[in-house]
Amino acid sequence: MLDLLASSGNLAGWRQVTWGIWGQEERAMYDHLPEMLMSDDPAYRAMIAGEPHNASAPIFDKLRELSEGRRRALAAFPEFDIDARAPLLRALFSGEIDKSIIVPPFYCEYGRHVRFGTNVFINTGATFLDGAFITFGDWVAVGPNVQFITANHPARPEDRIRPPAPGDTLPFQIMTLALPITIADNVWIGAGAIILPGVTIGEGAVVGAGAVVTRSVAARSVVVGNPARHLRSVDDPPRP
Repeated sequence: MLDLLASSGNLAGWRQVTWGIWGQEERAMYDHLPEMLMSDDPAYRAMIAGEPHNASAPIFDKLRELSEGRRRALAAFPEFDIDARAPLLRALFSGEIDKSIIVPPFYCEYGRHVRFGTNVFINTGATFLDGAFITFGDWVAVGPNVQFITANHPARPEDRIRPPAPGDTLPFQIMTLALPITIADNVWIGAGAIILPGVTIGEGAVVGAGAVVTRSVAARSVVVGNPARHLRSVDDPPRP
């Protein structure tokens, strides 16, 4: 069984490490940080701190295996058997999961790094590549087949692929940098959108179907396209 950082007694120092990559607003949203941490392995620490890390390190296979087992257990229960699925969703994810709906099938890399506010609706086919934290506010609506991608890699192949380290499960290292994604309250994300690393989507914003969001979105704005661009405010009068 993996040692949870919450029981290791090192959270105070850990918090100082992770706080460096977020501003004051993001820090307030991550008051729940301890329950989202899964290990005190050095490679894991680097990943969560937003530092370059070897994504082929053995700890990540162990954590993905843990997540996969929880998803398999969840799949054994019908979609609408809410009472049976609730404790399994709590084991997989973080936050007020009992008051949110995640329609299967979905994929999450780790699960515990995804935190839901209240009354969040995630439609079918969602992908959560949660090498960094993905946080949803309250009353968020997400359409089918939306991807939340926190991982990025160096553009230069010499920096991206390196020889394996002892114990690696792949014949090469994949250098990765993961940055958090934050979805504020009352956001609507249309079908097939892709939310990329480090993005914050502001309160009440709308992301159009198929948009590729490469940078943060202002509150109460509508963005569309690839890359996503500002179209209008949600408060503008409807066009004829």
